Amino acid sequence: MEKEIIKLQEMLAHQGAEITELSDELYSQHKELTALKQYIQVLEVKFQAAVDSQSDINLPQDDAPPPHY
Repeated sequence: MEKEIIKLQEMLAHQGAEITELSDELYSQHKELTALKQYIQVLEVKFQAAVDSQSDINLPQDDAPPPHY
């Protein structure tokens, strides 16, 4: 009976260590995901600003052949 209790205590200690490791990894991934979301928001703002500043990019005169033709 004593050996079984010691074995259960060892298993419990290992599981505690694994839970701590998984929790740390989850926290790390959460921080990374938050940073990536913020980066995407910055890119969206920059992209929208670029699109807005070049709204006349497809005007018909731009499709005309160059004058040397």
